[in-house]
Amino acid sequence: MGAKLSFPWGASRPFGTDGFRSPPRIGSQMLDQLIDAPVLYPIVILLLVGAAELGAWLGRRLRQQSETSEPMTTLTASALGLVAFSLSHALSRYEVRRALVLEQANAIGSTARLATLLPKEAQPAILNLLRECVAVRIGLRRTYDPAKVERDAAKSRELLPELWRQAVPVSQPQPLPADRFIGSLHEVTKIQERRLESAQYYVPNAVLLMLLGVAIIAVGFTGYQSAATHSHLHAATLMMAVTIAIVIVLVVDLDQPARGFIRVPAQALVDVAKEIGP
Repeated sequence: MGAKLSFPWGASRPFGTDGFRSPPRIGSQMLDQLIDAPVLYPIVILLLVGAAELGAWLGRRLRQQSETSEPMTTLTASALGLVAFSLSHALSRYEVRRALVLEQANAIGSTARLATLLPKEAQPAILNLLRECVAVRIGLRRTYDPAKVERDAAKSRELLPELWRQAVPVSQPQPLPADRFIGSLHEVTKIQERRLESAQYYVPNAVLLMLLGVAIIAVGFTGYQSAATHSHLHAATLMMAVTIAIVIVLVVDLDQPARGFIRVPAQALVDVAKEIGP
C-alpha cells in the first residue's frame, strides 16, 4: 500500500494562489530600520552625553543643595533595569533566529539524505531544488536589502511548491522512503515559514522610544544631581551615559541583525550546501 501524501497545514492542496502560503510581508518599515545600527551608536551616545551635560549645566546654575541622592539613584536604577530587560528580550529573539537557521539546516540536510533513497529518476530534480533552497536561505537577510529580501521570500515560495510537486509521483512506488521523505519535507516547509515570520518582528517603536526617553531623563537628572551637590561624579556620569547608549543600540543591533555589526550565523546552511554537492 502506497504512502499517503500529507500536505502542510492539513489542507487538501498545499499551495495557495501564489503557489505557497504567503508569509507576512517583510518590507514594513520600523523606526529602528530607518537608520543602520553603526550610525545609531554615535547618535545615541551624543544624545545621552548631551543630556548628562545639560543636566550638569542646570545643576551648576541652580546649585540647590540636596541631603540625599536617593531619588536620582532610584531613577537611574529604574533606567538600568529597563535597559537590561530590553537587552534580554533582544537576545532571546536573536537566539530564536539563530536556532531557526540550525533547525532549517538540519531539516534540509535530512530531506536531501532521504531523497537519495527515492527512485533514481526522481533524485536529480529533487536534489537540484534542494540546492536552490539552501542557496536562497544562506542569503536570506544576510544584508539589509528590502528588495532582495522580497525576492528571496518569493523564490522560497516558488521552490517549496515545486518540491511538493516532485514528491507526488514518488509517493506510491516506495512507501517507507517516500513517507519519510515527505515527512522531512513537511518539516522544511514549517521551519521556512517560521523563519520568514521571525525576520519581520522587531521590538515595537513605542518600546524603543520609551527606552531612549527614560535613559535621557535618568542620565540628565544624574548629571544635574552630580553638579548640584558637588559630588564630583561628572566623569562617572558621562561614562554611565556612554554605557547605557551602547547597550540601547546593542538592543537594536541584536533585534535586526542584518543592519548592524551582528549577523545571524549561516554556517550550518553552508555546510549543508557542501553536503548536497554541486
